Amino acid sequence: MAAQTPPQSALREFCPLYYLLNAIPAKVQKGFRSVVVYLTALDTNSDYIAVGSSIGMLYLYCRFTNHLKSITAVKLLSCFDDLVAVGTVFGRVAVFQLVSQLPGRNKQLRRFDVVGLHKSTVTALAWSANGMKLFSGDDKGKVVYSTVDLDQGVCNPVLLFEELSAIVQLEYSQKVLLISSYQRSLLFYTQEQNLQQLGTKPRKSNGKFGACFQPGLCKQSDLLVYAARPGLRLWRTDVSGHVVDTLVLKRLFNQEVPQFELFARPGPTGGCRPHERQLGVVSCFLREGWVLSWNEYSVYVLDCLNQVIIGALESCGDIVSVSCTENEIFILKGDRDIVRISNAPEDLASNSTMSYIVHRHDQLSNSPEAGKAGALMERPEVGERLDHQRGGSVGGTSDFHSRSSSITSCDSVQGMMLSTSTMEQSELSSSQYSAINQEDFQHELVVQAIKVKKKAKRRRQGEWQLYWMGYTGPGCGILNLVVTDQYIWCLDFKGGLYCSALPDRGLSWQKFEDNVQQVALSPSGSLLWKVEQKTMTAYACGKVTIKGKRHWYKALEDSAFVALGEDTAWIIRTSGDLYMQTGLSVDRPCARAVKVDCPCPMAQIAARGGVVWALSQHRAVFYRDGDGLGEMWKYDKISESQGLEAICIALGESNTAWALDTSGSLWFRTGVTARKPQGEDDHWWQVSITDYVVFDQGSLFQTLIQATQNMATATKAPVERVAECLRMAFLSQQFQCQPSLVSSNTSGVWIASGRNNFHVAKGSLSGTFWQGVVPRGTVSATKWAFVYSSAVLSKEGSFLWLGQSRKDLFCFWDQDGQMHPTTVQLPQDTEMVQLSACRDALWGLDQHGRVHIRTLSTSCPTGMHWNLLDLSQLGKVRLVSVSCGSQNVWACDGYGMVYFRVGTQPLNPSMMLPAWICIEPPEQPLGVHFIRIHTSPNDSMLWAMDNRGNVHVRTGITDEMPIGTDWEHIPGLQASQLVLSVKTVWVRCPNGEVARRYGITDKNPAGDYWKKIPGLVNWLTVTPMDELWAVSVSGGLRHRLTETLVHTINSHVNTGSLRGEDLEEEWEVI
Repeated sequence: MAAQTPPQSALREFCPLYYLLNAIPAKVQKGFRSVVVYLTALDTNSDYIAVGSSIGMLYLYCRFTNHLKSITAVKLLSCFDDLVAVGTVFGRVAVFQLVSQLPGRNKQLRRFDVVGLHKSTVTALAWSANGMKLFSGDDKGKVVYSTVDLDQGVCNPVLLFEELSAIVQLEYSQKVLLISSYQRSLLFYTQEQNLQQLGTKPRKSNGKFGACFQPGLCKQSDLLVYAARPGLRLWRTDVSGHVVDTLVLKRLFNQEVPQFELFARPGPTGGCRPHERQLGVVSCFLREGWVLSWNEYSVYVLDCLNQVIIGALESCGDIVSVSCTENEIFILKGDRDIVRISNAPEDLASNSTMSYIVHRHDQLSNSPEAGKAGALMERPEVGERLDHQRGGSVGGTSDFHSRSSSITSCDSVQGMMLSTSTMEQSELSSSQYSAINQEDFQHELVVQAIKVKKKAKRRRQGEWQLYWMGYTGPGCGILNLVVTDQYIWCLDFKGGLYCSALPDRGLSWQKFEDNVQQVALSPSGSLLWKVEQKTMTAYACGKVTIKGKRHWYKALEDSAFVALGEDTAWIIRTSGDLYMQTGLSVDRPCARAVKVDCPCPMAQIAARGGVVWALSQHRAVFYRDGDGLGEMWKYDKISESQGLEAICIALGESNTAWALDTSGSLWFRTGVTARKPQGEDDHWWQVSITDYVVFDQGSLFQTLIQATQNMATATKAPVERVAECLRMAFLSQQFQCQPSLVSSNTSGVWIASGRNNFHVAKGSLSGTFWQGVVPRGTVSATKWAFVYSSAVLSKEGSFLWLGQSRKDLFCFWDQDGQMHPTTVQLPQDTEMVQLSACRDALWGLDQHGRVHIRTLSTSCPTGMHWNLLDLSQLGKVRLVSVSCGSQNVWACDGYGMVYFRVGTQPLNPSMMLPAWICIEPPEQPLGVHFIRIHTSPNDSMLWAMDNRGNVHVRTGITDEMPIGTDWEHIPGLQASQLVLSVKTVWVRCPNGEVARRYGITDKNPAGDYWKKIPGLVNWLTVTPMDELWAVSVSGGLRHRLTETLVHTINSHVNTGSLRGEDLEEEWEVI
């Protein structure tokens, strides 16, 4: 009787990693002899695949740029910088700071060595989430802690302790180091410097049994640990080491174990099977309760919540290393074989991580799709990749992103070498992915929100929140992107025109036409025109059908660009002349062309609902004004006043106009109708999209800028001198490749972001406009140095305290329509280096470190006189920062020590003065200390900034414990200034960008993620109710206004500067 085939797992291998393995040399020449290269170690994350070798080389493959770099490394971390830690057989540890293509990030490879403490093979490494701590263990049981200071370029190692057996696995989270050795697993509390063994029972046998933290938990007290035990047992313990429960998994192996489906490989692939199954090194994988465990014989994925084996790889033998990312498992087998196991092909898996999605509240819980095995993927970070934001992470969950289960083999890296090689991207045939197409994958991928705010339930029904969804284009780049309510059309750089219906889930592309230069559709999609390559002839399609024969009617020769209304065509000829055809329909898709006068050569036209806009070859915006389709062109002065250099324009649903500029910024105007074609707004609203849409540096947006810089360098001429020449040369060729990269329909706005990616923003978009404010009695050219804000006693609004230097001070009420400022006299011969105000007091810190207090009242809102505060209790301490809440005051001295005081008023010296309480700052590297302290107006939050621009939050602040309990570092960005409102935190970055912290609650004081808003400023302040005021780069006073565009029946609502952002705040970006 034939043996039964074991059941197949939902996880599988989709394609062998030949593109990676073929780039790693099988042999190298060492002197006169050839040495075989064995692969000995593996680590992976969503950005890199690192493979160690027996010759002391570790090959680092960038999954985004398809480059392979030879570098000695073994442990990856993606935080603000991409870091790689190295462990060798001789006990040497090194750290590499990798080169980043993102602006303001590291631009050269840097290396730091950790030497002298390990004398034998390094077997385990672990990073802290912020990259400032590195832990290493060796086969003699030593565990070393190294503080990493990238700014100073040093690593300071300290021996934590020594075990009696080899270290198997290390993990670090929330100031707790989890250590697994051959004999036991234990917790080391780095702050208290003590050890705690997991459980009380000793292991029945020694071995490579690991332990890991359950990811996604934000407090140390909430940490949970999974620890492997002999006999197919798994402990779950709390942070104190107490065993919560024991999972006996042996019975699960009494039935057929589902195996990972692998591609066939030449030669023998089997290996020896041990006399009994065992767990090994462990890590959490993909879903809550799923655990990945491996040893040299087998790999298992277990669902511990439902007591099910998800999949396995057994009897293969010689497993050297295993590592996992969010939804991928990489297995290093034998001498040089790497297996990738996942629920999606690598192309789609990598693309899916570029999507940042926020769901509606009523779609998050108990959906039938939520239980699909192998399809859920929680993404605990934002963007800082968005950032690019790739370096950013959600507060308290970044360990999950950087987690890896790799352990270096004893035969691993024997030396340190550094070289670079590159490889071309493999051309993978579509047949290799026949098991799952793009539509099926999009249907299976269900992205869950991390957390739902309770307040979202109180939102009115039918109101959608913003979410961005990313897709990959069907061809070679995207030159034109056009959407209607039913279809999406993409034109690639090679002239291929593709079309897909717009179902609820996924896209299914079909090739529509070849040799297309440009494509245009009417808003309803009933009319379709194309401009043919080479001949530059425009053709109209009769009766647009996706399948079957199509008939093209010749419409007009020498056409460069076409725009379609419902019954009108606008054609820009290659000569620059503008023509129009009217009376078009499905039965009459083209007609006789009539020339239309225009003030200058046009590059683009947009038409919709009787409105016509145009973009000139010099990037000027025009619109038709008059009856019907307009009688004359009018120049859009609004675009000129805001310095908008649009690369493409579009007219969208709900009477909106859209523009994408040369820097990749998205703008919109509202109220654009036939009666008022310029729109209701007297300015453009800018939408922040760079957190979601990462524009490719080689894209159309950067062509002119890069060409200008390169030419200026080559000719040794100023950039400005050659810019205009290059601009004219670039624009003269625009009719050859005029991009249309933004389009809008009833569901949202669609943007193509570069080579072959596009995104759709559905729900509510918040636009920003920084309005210039000129206080009465001043002129627009007045240059302000600073502005602070405070609540006002007994009335609404806020006071703004501003000055042109440290020697003057003015105040006005933001509800005063005249903006009439009041002069506030400063103490004689005093320069105020910092101010902080609350309802009843204004505190000033002068250049000598003295504190002056000005009492405010209803009768005298700006105060009468200054009182010098008695600081004798602090001795010789010199304060460098003060911050007032409603009842409490915080301060920081030049050494970074923090002080707390109850009461904002100066008391009579004859009375007992309020005592200053000293609060210890967090442990930081040598030379790093606090320089700024900031409390919220209601005393509920305290944030601080150190001299490296790192941001920290004080946790545990309550009414009963106003001083809090601990400090927590907030990763994701560096700050030059912090400002706090009643509910959240804003920062000004060193480059002038502004970002807001989302997700802050009483139970989650650190919040979840940063999100940038448009604009660059020199100074920033926020009122208690989240109204932003700033000093612009040019020194002008600015007030931030917002407009929320909702893709529902009610198209847009004016939200001031608060409620529009709260629409986003209720949802987590994944």
